Amino acid sequence: MNTLESIKPKAQHSVFDLAEEAGFDVSDWIASSNDTRGHKANPKYCYEWSFIEPGRLIILNLWHAAMREEDGRITTTGNFRKDADYYRTVVRKAQWAERAQKLDEALQVALKDNLPVRVIMLDGKQRDKNDPDRKPSKVAKRELDSEPWTITAYDWETGQCELARGVFTQQCVDQFDLDQVDKASPKRTEATSQPFVRDPAVRRNVLRRSKGHCELCGQRGFLMVNGALYLETHHVIPLSEGGPDTEHNVVALCADDHRRAHYASDRDGIAANLKSVVNERL
Repeated sequence: MNTLESIKPKAQHSVFDLAEEAGFDVSDWIASSNDTRGHKANPKYCYEWSFIEPGRLIILNLWHAAMREEDGRITTTGNFRKDADYYRTVVRKAQWAERAQKLDEALQVALKDNLPVRVIMLDGKQRDKNDPDRKPSKVAKRELDSEPWTITAYDWETGQCELARGVFTQQCVDQFDLDQVDKASPKRTEATSQPFVRDPAVRRNVLRRSKGHCELCGQRGFLMVNGALYLETHHVIPLSEGGPDTEHNVVALCADDHRRAHYASDRDGIAANLKSVVNERL
């Protein structure tokens, strides 16, 4: 298991190289460059704090010093939307505000399309946000984290967020976690549509509530090679029918019961049963 100290960047790589390594399409980065220092220094891209590869992934530049480790779990919290407002109104740095705003927008894209998050780790001298007169941050080391990250909480009203290192770091995982791993794979060539936005915190809480067991039949989820238990999260009243994305409407099911909940002739009875189960547990 990696520790926070073990993933601290030890080398200085270009943003171009790391973005390309993560899976970002750098063709325009190269084609649009007229910088005498070469395409890697193309200002259209090299100063950005985030990148979006549609249908595949997002890439965020995050400070290692802002990360925390607790019980083997590495996380970072922040509010890029709030940062953007601060840079715009207090620091008066329009470019910083725009880049912070793009970070927040990248998180929203990742949530809407269920995309994995790749993180470029930064180490160096970070500017104190509370001192608007301080000089800009200076990056001394920069490396791509080998593990994808997961958005574990996001407040759509405020922009407050939490990200956790890894996809399979929870005791229980579901089908949307598997989809993120698939998208993060270098071999991934096709995008899978996820038309409805699902709150990652709701899914995590429901999986924790299940304690690794199907909430319909009670069967334990199967054990994956990484030690996590696999279940599938299911909306009792479908999102497409106006069902809420809340813990009162989401259950954790084994794969067989998930299919039954969708396609069995008695699916209405199953839905009624699931509602009763949730009411008993909440």
